[in-house]
Amino acid sequence: MPRRLTATDVCAVTGYARDELHATLKVLWPYREEKPVPRVAREFTPHDLVVLSVTQSLEHRFGLRRAALSVLGELLRAALSGPKEASRKARLVISIQPPEVEYLDRSITEKEGLVIALGPIFEKVDDYLSYGGQGILPLAPDVVSSRVRKTS
Repeated sequence: MPRRLTATDVCAVTGYARDELHATLKVLWPYREEKPVPRVAREFTPHDLVVLSVTQSLEHRFGLRRAALSVLGELLRAALSGPKEASRKARLVISIQPPEVEYLDRSITEKEGLVIALGPIFEKVDDYLSYGGQGILPLAPDVVSSRVRKTS
């Protein structure tokens, strides 16, 4: 059974503070369309971790306001979804006027806009979800004996 990802996980991966995350979710599509159930933790997907890591980077590193992010939400999700060739050199080229987001896995572009390297974001999400390859294995504590069993 896959692990449930909550706002705590999103904050741990993205670097958002909890109040920043909630403010971003209020303006970013599709989260702004959802009506959260009171007292039930909102669940996120690994794809959400990637998208929200990008939005955090846009807000904190590049100074984009949430109003600009609200226009880019659907475009970000579309650019980061679907079958793509896995590449640590992948980047997003983001234009605000007109709003456009393009996923690139080649080294050159003729487009103008913000360029975000996706390799570090993919790595951070992968590391968090795998916990170094051990995190989601259903292992229970066990007693290990150092005695060797003798067979006759």
